[in-house]
Amino acid sequence: MYEKTDKRRLYQLIDMYLSNKISEATFCYEFYCSFDLELDYDTLEDDEYKAFYELSEITCRFSEFERDIKSYPGVYRTKEELKQKIIETKDRLK
Repeated sequence: MYEKTDKRRLYQLIDMYLSNKISEATFCYEFYCSFDLELDYDTLEDDEYKAFYELSEITCRFSEFERDIKSYPGVYRTKEELKQKIIETKDRLK
């Protein structure tokens, strides 16, 4: 796997998730560590930054617990919402 400071890691995480090699929780944690904490945004093209930022907005609100989704409607994101945003991000950055 690429270093957390390498933007290729974000693409790698997307591919790993879509090929069922990592779970939603693992994807969100690793994406957060890379994009939000380690990555130098100057290494990203404008379209990459925007797409990954929008994905980050979903990953930071993901919950694998149904009780969170039901107890706080509109606050947490579901597995379906996360997967859809990951697919949209991949398609957008082709």
